[in-house]
Amino acid sequence: MVGCDVRRRPWLTAAAVMGLVGSLLAAGAAPVKAAAGEADNEPVYSACVGPALTSAGLVDVEGSFAEDAVNCLAHFEITRGRTETTYDPGAPVLRWQMALFLARAAGPAGVVLPANPESGFTDIEGEIEEARTAIPQMAQLGVMPGRDSTSFQPKAEVLRAEMAEMLDSFLDEATLGLGALGGSVDELSDVSPDDDVFDDIEGVTRGQHAAIRRMFEAGVTRGTVDGGFKPNDMVTRAQMAVFITRMLAHTAARPQGVTVQAAAPEATVGESVDLAVSVRGKDWLAVPNAVVDVFSAADTDDAFRADGRCSVNAVSPVGGSAVCRIAVGDAAADPSGDLELSTNSLAESSTIWAWTGDLGDVFDEDDTEGAASVRIAVSKPGTKLRITDDMPEGATSLKFGDRVVFTLQVVDEDGKAAPRKDVSVNVGVSETVTAGGADGEPSASSSSLVYKTDASGKIELSFRQTDPRPGSGNTGDTAHLDLDVTLP
Repeated sequence: MVGCDVRRRPWLTAAAVMGLVGSLLAAGAAPVKAAAGEADNEPVYSACVGPALTSAGLVDVEGSFAEDAVNCLAHFEITRGRTETTYDPGAPVLRWQMALFLARAAGPAGVVLPANPESGFTDIEGEIEEARTAIPQMAQLGVMPGRDSTSFQPKAEVLRAEMAEMLDSFLDEATLGLGALGGSVDELSDVSPDDDVFDDIEGVTRGQHAAIRRMFEAGVTRGTVDGGFKPNDMVTRAQMAVFITRMLAHTAARPQGVTVQAAAPEATVGESVDLAVSVRGKDWLAVPNAVVDVFSAADTDDAFRADGRCSVNAVSPVGGSAVCRIAVGDAAADPSGDLELSTNSLAESSTIWAWTGDLGDVFDEDDTEGAASVRIAVSKPGTKLRITDDMPEGATSLKFGDRVVFTLQVVDEDGKAAPRKDVSVNVGVSETVTAGGADGEPSASSSSLVYKTDASGKIELSFRQTDPRPGSGNTGDTAHLDLDVTLP
């Protein structure tokens, strides 16, 4: 058994160094490592928001990991399902189907398709007419070349390495949208993969290798559950839907009507919040110069009167002079139908609305069409660090080989979680192992590592100590762990 007295200290004040005595030792005096690599160019916003998440009635994806993605593809008319009520998520994606999906995605994504593509493929005559057009279009763009000059192999299954290369090529042809590529670079070619996160892609072609790494950095693929990529596995229809929607997030594709998104779902009082408003019309075409009114409220129950009109004292303008009315001075969408705003005056837990109309129109919660909203969890600044663990209640020790997870959470003065990202926390780990009981000769070691909080202001550290003398039958071996945690 790993034995020690456990003193749980739930609060650590800023700039103070305090010891948290745990109940087991970290293997090698360090937390269990997380997966290597981090996507540096994920999209800031999404194509799958608002009406794009409305159920398409495809019952065989309900509750699955691909449900939102499939509904999104249905909104953009990229897929129509196998039947009116089924999608067949586990079926493989064939090359003719993939060409069709991408050709349908071209309009919302701003990809210009060749008007009269010439095809020398002699093996596509048996496909449906829409596919016979899509296949040469994708080939001429270089997104899906044929197997050779006369063969496309429309019935062949699409493999994961091929999918990465197709989406990479498609995205290179697309019109990039707000927050594309993380907002840090302007072109897909500027994305520079800096991690070798997959150890099973050395056997693919050079183009596929580059595309897989670039699509990882863009957040389009995250690999498989075992940490590999499995480049030669076939792509299912469910996986295809997820891949395409993640790729679409980088493009100009946005649902019809008005949508509003926040760059982050959480913020601190006084912190600037970046917003993206998009206005799209028929066929998801941009509505340039649309005048947009944006306003916020801390309490949605008080934001509107019984007749649906705004309660002026309960709402605040965002990026405009008037509130709940289309007026001179309101911001307008750019030629791409998009509008970027920023505000730092949100109250705790605010909802932001965006809508468009004609000059003089007044917002009515019950009648206004095309309005959209997004909720922002706004909290007080984080000033302390709360430490908890997942040990059983009342436990003072664990067995060798068991794992414990310590959670370090930045909290505000009221004890509520504060979403402070990238807060540096120094974690010092001191260990003492005694073999054969208290009279044995102890061995000690220590280390210190710096971790950064995630978007929710949290760090999770996993520890496990293996038996120093496995199979000895000695129950007197003990290990003791101290964590010294420091906030800046």
